[in-house]
Amino acid sequence: MNDELRQPLIAAAPQEYHRLDRESRERWFVHADRLIRQPSWEGARDVEVTDEMVLTIAAHAALLAAGFEPTTRPFRNVASIVLHGRTIVTRGTQPGPVRGVYTSGPQYLAGQSGHGRGPVLLDWRTVRRQVGDPDRGVNVVYHEFAHKLDQLEGPADGMPPLPDQAARSAWVQTLGTNYRRLRRRGPDGLVRAYAATNPAEYFAVTSELFFTRPTDLRAHLPRVYRRLADFYRQDPAARR
Repeated sequence: MNDELRQPLIAAAPQEYHRLDRESRERWFVHADRLIRQPSWEGARDVEVTDEMVLTIAAHAALLAAGFEPTTRPFRNVASIVLHGRTIVTRGTQPGPVRGVYTSGPQYLAGQSGHGRGPVLLDWRTVRRQVGDPDRGVNVVYHEFAHKLDQLEGPADGMPPLPDQAARSAWVQTLGTNYRRLRRRGPDGLVRAYAATNPAEYFAVTSELFFTRPTDLRAHLPRVYRRLADFYRQDPAARR
């Protein structure tokens, strides 16, 4: 580990970092340090990757892993991080937020997580705006790195690695039920419509809320909150 990075990383960290206990802060630092050193960092379309970009993204992504021991290497599939200077445009048929609806038009994205060891793509303008306004409950860094955790045991399906069958059954019962309810009823005032795209997006969107608006998520969807707390091994609502 490079201790020279510690203070710059702390300066770039989300406010939630300062609520972590000492052991969690040390785990956070190891994961952030690895994210800086191990993946390749690239700029798309003449974007120059700066220290601010690298530190900000690594510091926020590592918060998701602050409950995981370094030996688990939760971001081992993050091989490259590609930064864009504007919205990312993709094409191809995609399911919409309403059942049975699909779109084949261009998709305008703030980020994307490639399958397996595929790259994490991020629009730096969106990253900078969202990390500066966490109370909005959206954070593309949390979102895309939650997908990477989801992909640790295969394609993103909305179920990250869980310890046993009982945990998997409870996950399906809770997040699956709430995902289907969101598809039937539409946005519920907290979880935005994009979460209804598929179970993987539901997990990623609720992960954003878990780290940005944890007390609201716990009050609104207490069982979803508890499943996420069990997985992330953190209780950010209690920290507040």
